[in-house]
Order: sequence, then structure tokens, then C-alpha cells
Amino acid sequence: MTRRITVAIIAMLLVVVSALLFYVAMTPRLAPSPADAGIVTASTQQVTMDTSGIFVSGTGKVRITPNIATANVGVEITTGTLAEATSQANSKMNAIITRLKGLGIAEKDIQTTSYNITPLTQQPRPGVTPAITGYRVHNQLSITIRKIEDMGKVLDAVVAAGANNVYGISFGVDDPAPYQQQARAAAIKAAQDKARQLAQAANVTLGKVISISEGGAVSVPMVRTVSAVMSGEGTVPIETGELEISVTVEMRFAIQ
Repeated sequence: MTRRITVAIIAMLLVVVSALLFYVAMTPRLAPSPADAGIVTASTQQVTMDTSGIFVSGTGKVRITPNIATANVGVEITTGTLAEATSQANSKMNAIITRLKGLGIAEKDIQTTSYNITPLTQQPRPGVTPAITGYRVHNQLSITIRKIEDMGKVLDAVVAAGANNVYGISFGVDDPAPYQQQARAAAIKAAQDKARQLAQAANVTLGKVISISEGGAVSVPMVRTVSAVMSGEGTVPIETGELEISVTVEMRFAIQ
């Protein structure tokens, strides 16, 4: 008796499920309302990017004479013991810093940029741990020289005080903003001139500016000569040359 009831329940459930599946299959899908259609259209329009117009770039350049210099100098000492190497390097660097301050170099313009201690070992051999034979201590300073005409005198002084390495000299200006503005104005004018030429060649009317962006300002040394050896008069000969400040802009114009 119980088995017959179970079979009957299963049969009824199958009938109900079949009826539901038939109803879903036969029910028509609802079309989107006009409001929904408008939302879809607006969304599609937002995704579409407007690439019309005239796209141009322009570069402006300004050449100037540097008025500041940066020198990187250092002390390198190699001895048999770490204590001796450290003591000699510290003594020489203190003498250099004292000499720089005596020449009027401000403390803010003297910066330690590197300090390294390197153990020196014997030539390695298979199966033998190399023994330490000495130590090398390296101390490096970056010096900003705001009286650029004193560049040679400053280098003479640091070498006399104990610096045995001059790693490089660079030149710049203490306030590049006015020159960047000049280069920026020249870059915009160059882009506008190019856009007008393109519009004229294409027989269209140039419209308003749609967008403008700047690629950044770059300073490039021009005709720079630096000698790191003493001249006959005992002064390091330095030629500052010129700096070129360059600005590039990207502009987009409408077409009327």
C-alpha cells in the first residue's frame, strides 16, 4: 500500500514539473520598455569615443647660460685594517667639508651621497675561504656651487684638502620656472601654427581648442666642456656652455 502511494506522488511531481517547463517555454520574452531602450542607447553613446578633430604636437626650446654647478667628489682609502681606513677617510672628508665652508659653501649645499666599506680578499682558490687582506672605504659628497665662477677654485680646494676622486660636474639654473614658461609658450605657438597649416591644406576651418596636455620640461646640456686636470696656473679649467630647456605639448582642435 505504501509503495503505491509513493509511486503516485512521484508521478504527480513529474506532471507538475513538466507543466512548469511547458509554461516557461511558451511564455513570450518581454521587450525592453522605451525607457530601458533609452538607457541602453545612452550607455552605448558614452562608450563611443569622439576622435574627430586635428591632433598636433609642438615643441618650444630656450637656451640659457647656467648659473649654478654641482660637483661630485670623494675620498677613497685602502689600508690593511678597517680602523685605519675609516680614520683616514673621515679625517680627509672632515678637512674637505671645513675647506668648503671656508669658501662660503652653505651647509645645505653639501650632502653625503655615498659611504661604502669593502673588504679586500686574496685571490679565491677552490676549497679555500679567501682571507681578508685589507679594507677600502669610500665617501662621496655632492656640492652645489651657486657662484659658478668659483667652480675651478672649489675643485682645487677639495683636491688640496684630500679628495682623490672627482666623479662628475653638472650645470643648471637656480630658478628654471621662467625659462620653462618661455619654452611652454613657444611650444603652444608651434602647435597652433602646425594646426593652421593642416587645416589650410585640408581646406577646412580650424575650430576651438578641445584639449591640451604637456609632456614635461627637459633640460639638456649644450656644448659643455669639463676638464678634471689642473691647468698650468693650478686652477681647474671649466667651460659651462649652455643649457637647453625644452617643453612639448599635445593639442587637439575642432574642425568647423
